[in-house]
Parts: sequence; C-alpha cells; structure tokens
Amino acid sequence: MLRIFVDDVTGTDPRSLLNTARLSALVEAVTPRDKYLECNGDATVAVDADCIFSVGGYLFKTVQTTLSAANLDLGSFVIGNDYYIYLCDPGSLQDGVIRISLNSTFPNGFTASNSRKIGGFHFGMCRRVNPQSLVPINAGGVDRGAGWEGNVYLGIIPRSVWTLKHRPNCNPEGMVHLKGTTWVDIYLSSDNGAGGLRSRYNAVPMTGTEGMTQYLFNERALVVGKRLMSYDEFCQAAFGSPQGAASGNTMAWTNASARNPAGLVNNATSSIGCRDCVGNVWEWMRDIFENFWNPTAGAWHDAMPGQDVGQIWMHNPTALRALLAGGNWSGLARAGARAAVVNNWPWQVNADVGVRLACD
Repeated sequence: MLRIFVDDVTGTDPRSLLNTARLSALVEAVTPRDKYLECNGDATVAVDADCIFSVGGYLFKTVQTTLSAANLDLGSFVIGNDYYIYLCDPGSLQDGVIRISLNSTFPNGFTASNSRKIGGFHFGMCRRVNPQSLVPINAGGVDRGAGWEGNVYLGIIPRSVWTLKHRPNCNPEGMVHLKGTTWVDIYLSSDNGAGGLRSRYNAVPMTGTEGMTQYLFNERALVVGKRLMSYDEFCQAAFGSPQGAASGNTMAWTNASARNPAGLVNNATSSIGCRDCVGNVWEWMRDIFENFWNPTAGAWHDAMPGQDVGQIWMHNPTALRALLAGGNWSGLARAGARAAVVNNWPWQVNADVGVRLACD
C-alpha cells in the first residue's frame, strides 16, 4: 500500500505537494445528490449546481444549467438514440463546458483526456402521465380521459436519464428506471451480435424463430449483465400501455401475422417509457412454477435430451412452466399490460415469444 501524502515542512518530498492534479485524482466526482441530472422538459435536462468533477487533472464545479439540443456537438436529437453528457475542458484555464453527444467515448472537438462522461439519456416516445400517480392522461389532463391512448410525444424519456451515481450496473443504453435499484429495457431484446442481447429501437426482437427458449434468453442476459423480469416487474413496467384492439394496430401490434421491429407503434408506450409491452411478441418472465394438471407420480424427466443439462423431477414431462406476459402480434384485445399465459415450459421454442431484460 502506497503513502500518497506526507507532512514535509521542507517541501522537498513530492508527496507533500498539493496541486490540482493530485486533488483531481482523489475527488473524481462529488455531487449534492445521486440524481444530479433530471429531465425538466420534453427535450431538456437540468444539471444540478455544485457538482464537482475531475477532468484531465483539473477540477470543475457545475452551475445550475438546462441542457437542450443546442448543447449537441453535432446534429439534432433522433428517435431511438442514446446520448451522452460530457463535462469538457476547453483549455487555457477557461471554465468547463457541457456537451451532449452520440459518441460514447468523447464528444466531437474534444478527446478522452479533456472530457468526462457524467451521464446520459435516451430519446424516444414518451407518454403524458399524472406526475404523482403515473396514470396516463389525455390532452386535457384528465386521468384516462377520452383519447388518453394517443397522448404521446417524442422527447427525452424522463426515466432514462442516468448519472454516475444513479444508473444500472450494466450498460445503461436503452433502459429506464423502474423502481428502487431496478432498471428495465425500453425495447424488446434483439441480438447484439456478440452472444448477448440489446435494447434497441427498430431492431427485430429475438424469438423462437432464432431457436430461443427461456433458458437461452436467460444465458444471453448473463452476457450483458442483465436478467429476466418477474411478472410483478412487468406489470409495473407495462402500466399505462393501451390494450390491444380487435382491429388495426393503432394501440399495439396485435392484429398482424408476424413480429414487428421494436418500438414502431407510437401508442404502445407505457407510463415509464417502455415500448411494446403489449403486443408484438410475448415476453418470457423469470417466474417458474409446476403445473399439476393431469399429474402422474413424480419422476425424473429428461426434458432436454442431448443437451447435457441434467434432468427435472416433476409430476409429468412438461410440468415445469414459465410465465409469459403482454401478448403477441395476433393477440387482439386479449393483449394487455397484465395479460399472461401459464402453459409454456421454459425449454419450449415459440416463434412469437421474446424477452425484455432488467438490471439492478
């Protein structure tokens, strides 16, 4: 263990020196609260005052600031994109500046050595809600008043805003804060091309079409540091999503013959900003139970022969079941924020079943 400071009245020991470089190495980030970034408008983010960050060997303190598209390094906000917020050092002992960028490493005009990522957000479809109850409201502000289903807008998803101290343990891209320490994916899971899963707008959700089962989704979730959702978490994430309809796909993708790329139905937006919780594809839950319908004597069953994963002791060959939630592309009015199916075993391959992940 190294001694980094000493009390040397002669000033000859370099460990006795106190300068900005040494202070910045110790401070890193000191903030009045964990959520020092918050959405304060349809397309704006507020930055708390008195947050201290180290950037390239120097210390900077924030002032109360509202960020918008004017703070972008390039272009404008586009639906489905994740944006990163950077505190940057322009040099020549000038005050720091804040930039928003699509670049996940550093903003245009700066480098990794003179910028510091302090947070980010997702730009997508949002629902107007009662701020206290999260109940959807219509254009007149009435809880579930006439036309509430279509009262959505394009903007910064409020619960997607993350900071260095308020974020999931995994990559925060494409996620929203659900409650407590739990974050959930905005979009249905698609292939990330590296053996894992991702939450991405306009991407084709993975299902049994790619041979996926509940077990395989669970293993892919491990690769990206996430997990499957529980049914109670799903119901909370899906809260505020309109029910499917017997005709058309205006409310949700529930009257079609195949899956749809994620996030393309505007009204299929929940109160916290999750998309396609209703319709498109069923979602595997992590909830497991045993179905005692037509039970036989308990026995060991090789439910997945040839896969070298052991056997399951149960009361019939398919007694172990995993819950599905939400509804699929042909669910019509059966699909909804609390819809569930209880007759699928976790090794079952279904073309209309995908997943949405969570992280703590």
